[in-house]
Amino acid sequence: MKSYRLKFLLIIFTLVIVSLNFNCSSSKQSVVVTQLDDFYSDELDAENSCSDPLLYSPCLIGKYSDAKLIRINFHFMNSEDKSNNYAPKEGTEVVRQLVKNANLRLSSNEKMNLPIGNDTPVCPPSYQYVLQQDHGENGIFYHYNDELCFFANKGKHRNNYDYEVIKKYSVGLDSVVNIFMMPHIPQKMRDKNYSVTSTGVALGTALKMAGLYETNKKPWEVATLLNHEIGHILGLRHSWNTDDYCTDTPRHSNCWSSRVKGKCAVASNNAMDYNNSQMAWTPCQLGVIHKSFNQLESKQRNLLIPNWCDKNNTPIIIEGHVVWNQALDINQDIIILTGASLTVACRLHMAANTSITVEPDGQLILNNAQVHNDCGQQWNGIQLLSKGKKKGVLVASVESILSDIQVPIIE
Repeated sequence: MKSYRLKFLLIIFTLVIVSLNFNCSSSKQSVVVTQLDDFYSDELDAENSCSDPLLYSPCLIGKYSDAKLIRINFHFMNSEDKSNNYAPKEGTEVVRQLVKNANLRLSSNEKMNLPIGNDTPVCPPSYQYVLQQDHGENGIFYHYNDELCFFANKGKHRNNYDYEVIKKYSVGLDSVVNIFMMPHIPQKMRDKNYSVTSTGVALGTALKMAGLYETNKKPWEVATLLNHEIGHILGLRHSWNTDDYCTDTPRHSNCWSSRVKGKCAVASNNAMDYNNSQMAWTPCQLGVIHKSFNQLESKQRNLLIPNWCDKNNTPIIIEGHVVWNQALDINQDIIILTGASLTVACRLHMAANTSITVEPDGQLILNNAQVHNDCGQQWNGIQLLSKGKKKGVLVASVESILSDIQVPIIE
């Protein structure tokens, strides 16, 4: 019995020693890369396109990038006697319902009706509106001006493209979409064929909307109109008969609704057409929008709340072979697993205190890449891990740049 116990103890002791030896031999070392001098290569392909809108479709980049948040504010234009638009209490409720429903419709992208039998993918739009409340009055303003309050889209008093009201009353126009809710011109000033309808026009980073008050519609009934006009601000065109740079938006007869037969047997439901739905966005259209969001200094990027500045503690894990051929704003650590590779071929923002870790036998390829921080902060660089003879690999083209890295303190 004692002999058996002794053998058992010897076996346990041996296993502990083997385990300790294994743990010691499997320890990892790391090198933190803050500049690329020793990693440049002239063998990488210098031709990389970051300009194709389809590369920016949320179907491709959605898992790497948080939804973008667009700042908006509202201006209710009224006559000086306050009789032609909502009072502040009513207007505030209109805004609440309108923004809520517009965001809901954005998040409920539908399949395209056209072309008939299409297999166009349905991608999440991946952007929302946020009322900008730090400019006073909770982002909702009320103005009383007989000369500038009215809207006319036809006739001798036509002013839908006039910019005066925007110049006078806009707030933060370079960083906020200013939405002007206007009444149509009084009946005595209208042409005989003038129709009071819900309508809008985009002008730079502002837009005018008219008709909601006079038609007594519910706010949700003009939510798609709001999305349509902001779509113009974000870089989209009408798609029924012009070149909108997207092959997945077919030309069509621009029917308002589907009919029993004829050219309107199936009407479009695309958000940038004139129809009674406006609930579908194609991958290319969303790619156009997100490409503009990711272009430094674009007017569309300036409209965003920079939620890519704050670190998200859930890392992005790279498995297999991944290529980023589009500019991206990343607010997470990136970990490239053993045997995996990540190729970065455009601009890559890394949030403060994030890093890129390349595990042994993993590979990071920087091909004409710019890896930086766009928030005036610093990130933690690239960590190359090694285990025995296996090392994390970094290869960079001579055009690639690393910047805004917090240099580690060596004691």
